[in-house]
Amino acid sequence: MNLRKGLAILIATMVCLSGIYAGGAEEAGGAGASGEKIPLTMWFWGATPDQQQAMDDILVSRFNAEHPEYELSVEYRPSVNKDMAVALAAGEGPDIVYESSPSLSLIYIQSGKYADLSEYAEKYGWDEKIIKPMYDSSSVDGHLYSIPMGLNFTGFVYNKKVLDENGWSVPTTVDEFVSIMDQAAAKGMYAVVAGNKGWKAANEDQVTLFLNAFAGPEEVYKCLTGEQDWNSEWIRHALETSAEWYQKGYLCTDYFNLDKNECMQLLVDGRSPFFLGPVKFIQQLSGYLNEENQDDFGFAVFPSGREGIAPSYSFGATGILALNAESEHKDVCAEFLNMFVNADFVKEMAQVWPGYWGVPLTNLSELDISDMDGISRKFLDALVVASDEINKGNFGYFCSSYMPPETFDLFCNIERVWLDQMSVEDFLSEIDISFDREAAQNLVPPVPAPGV
Repeated sequence: MNLRKGLAILIATMVCLSGIYAGGAEEAGGAGASGEKIPLTMWFWGATPDQQQAMDDILVSRFNAEHPEYELSVEYRPSVNKDMAVALAAGEGPDIVYESSPSLSLIYIQSGKYADLSEYAEKYGWDEKIIKPMYDSSSVDGHLYSIPMGLNFTGFVYNKKVLDENGWSVPTTVDEFVSIMDQAAAKGMYAVVAGNKGWKAANEDQVTLFLNAFAGPEEVYKCLTGEQDWNSEWIRHALETSAEWYQKGYLCTDYFNLDKNECMQLLVDGRSPFFLGPVKFIQQLSGYLNEENQDDFGFAVFPSGREGIAPSYSFGATGILALNAESEHKDVCAEFLNMFVNADFVKEMAQVWPGYWGVPLTNLSELDISDMDGISRKFLDALVVASDEINKGNFGYFCSSYMPPETFDLFCNIERVWLDQMSVEDFLSEIDISFDREAAQNLVPPVPAPGV
């Protein structure tokens, strides 16, 4: 059983058992007569020491300084998703709740584990600050339940130095992209670098790209909303194309032997012109950059894969934060959430941790980034354009944000198609059975409609 499916089962089981547990949220304590600070808690994934330092400097320490009667502490847990499922089901857990995507948060919302943030949205104007498609993706039945920590959208990172040295330009069509891959392979390079070593769910990056670029957002939307089966003409075309690319080496000839850090090292070393994947992985790339090479890299949206559709930004959240319904300190925790729904924060965090905390705000284009350079500047440039385009309706769908858990897991088994172990038709028939079952259980997350 893979991780995401197992986690979904664990969440459902623990939520059903929640009524058995006595007590409520973890005791938060109080200032009382002793004058001690009131503790607030937040759980987060296992970020690197540099990333933890950035969070502490720009968010946590600043929050604590502005709220001297409270003390917010963050626990960095590699097993945060599993830990959160167990704790929330027991009516416990941290005040501030992390989850990987809107789709995984849905079962918590349905079971009343997340606090309704609507009153805070009105108080702080979040509905006007966060771009509408992302705000709607964080809402259920008109009520807001989470805040996106960043905008994740798929495309490719390119090594400009490699392109320039070989007389290549950043490709704007699939034909141009394929031509460069062919020439790179002929020169002994990787056509692209990409991989799923140690994390099979990384296959979603390629599935997301091919579904949206080669089938099109409208086709994906019709599937997500039940208007058509996944086993349909253009969805089949997209997955067949992904198999052709894999078999030609276009998805990296060492795909199963490389993780994201190794991919970024190869890209920096000039072993390939492209990394194929979402903007989020700029956070890995930044660890390999210095003053000499920081301007050698950029990010571009992937071109349209067929006539009749335009290049689009297949988007989702890098992660979401919510409030524990059992917390006794929702008001002050909402003030913490409001700290990063702020364009100045996005700029400040991008300078030290580009790629992750790109909160999709409506006013990012007003930021003055003339004093920025390197990958931080490139990230913000891409984020500003993407946020504007997505807000206009030019978007597709990132798998982990818009597919229910079991359907997502099945799509991550796309390598069965790539390796000729299963036909596209049989693969999508299996997907349809799973999706129909999960749709009947109301496990499909909110899906904003594309188009202006």
